[in-house]
Amino acid sequence: MSNAPTAPNPSIARLIAEGFEIDILHQHLLVYSIPYLDQQRNLKLGTLVCPYVELGDQDTRPADHTMWLQGDLPHMADGRPMSQVVNHSNTHTLFDQFQVQHYLSNKNGEPDFPTNFYDKVAHYYILFVSQARVHYPNADGRTGIVHPQRDPNSVFRYPDTASARAGITAVTQRLAAERVAIVGTGGTGSYILDLLAKTPIKEVHLFDGDDFEPHNAFRTPGAASLENLQARPKKVDYLLEAYDPMRRGIIPHAYHLEQRNVNELAGFNFVFVAVDNGPSRKLIADYLVAEGIPFIDVGMGVEQETEDGGVVSLSGTCRVTLATSDKHDHLQQRMDFREDKEEVLYRSNIQVADLNALNATMAVLRWKQFMGFYSDQQQAHNLSFALSLQSLGRAECPPFTG
Repeated sequence: MSNAPTAPNPSIARLIAEGFEIDILHQHLLVYSIPYLDQQRNLKLGTLVCPYVELGDQDTRPADHTMWLQGDLPHMADGRPMSQVVNHSNTHTLFDQFQVQHYLSNKNGEPDFPTNFYDKVAHYYILFVSQARVHYPNADGRTGIVHPQRDPNSVFRYPDTASARAGITAVTQRLAAERVAIVGTGGTGSYILDLLAKTPIKEVHLFDGDDFEPHNAFRTPGAASLENLQARPKKVDYLLEAYDPMRRGIIPHAYHLEQRNVNELAGFNFVFVAVDNGPSRKLIADYLVAEGIPFIDVGMGVEQETEDGGVVSLSGTCRVTLATSDKHDHLQQRMDFREDKEEVLYRSNIQVADLNALNATMAVLRWKQFMGFYSDQQQAHNLSFALSLQSLGRAECPPFTG
């Protein structure tokens, strides 16, 4: 008995019903066993590939008319290359180790082509199979083989079509860490979660024992309801509920990390430390360094200034400090481990969520560089943004060895 259809999209269902060998993998549509001719006019079987957008049972429209071909360079029945179909031939990795060799660009003459994925696949199939059948009359790509969805373990409850449309799925997969922790889910920590939730990390663990209170609502992504606040949930439970509709794998721990339980960070691939207490920061940092676990510590300061003429304004700084098993000798200088004084100004002023978001963005950008997603030429292990100067300082860069 065959497997269930890959997706309820009408175009996909029609392709499967007609016998096409369809697969959907990492937000890409793959059509296997496409007959074509090589330069020697031998019959070959290739795979057509394009980004795929799914919206339940709606018949979605492809981003454009192009596709990729995995295989040799296709040729016409008379031996000429199919230059009217192949735009260029350069090996390209779409995801995992899946590579394609030829970028296809050919329209059927209709101004709105293609309006659905069936028409798009059928168009390229006919271009190839018509040439193949000149020498192999029985050539047929409709094998009747049905593939199940191969990505049932995705953390997302709906596909990340943005990466597929941009052609960066393979790069995005570098962010697919097994376990990442965020220690402290206040203003900056909650924005770190907001950004990490959109990445394919399998598990994001949240450590924070505080309740979700009104001042948190003004420094947390989204908009908490009055009912949310009246229920007084733990911060981590509120955030789990907020992001659960989008993805799986967010795991709350409604307590603070202390000497007795800091070892719960063992085995994490990466940790974000977003606490506002010096001794707690030192306890966590010391443990992570001892265990060889890379981490980023964030820090933010807001001060009141009186300018000439008695005008009062706020100035602030955002700091991001990266520590790895290879470099952590800068922590004592860059991180504040002292007992914190009451930050009355920060705690009373609600209009600094932008600084929280900026601090979190700096941290996640730095993590993505560490993971190889973004280019990282200087490899700075300390970043400091001065609000009044709109200036970003970089420090603690490893010696240049080039």
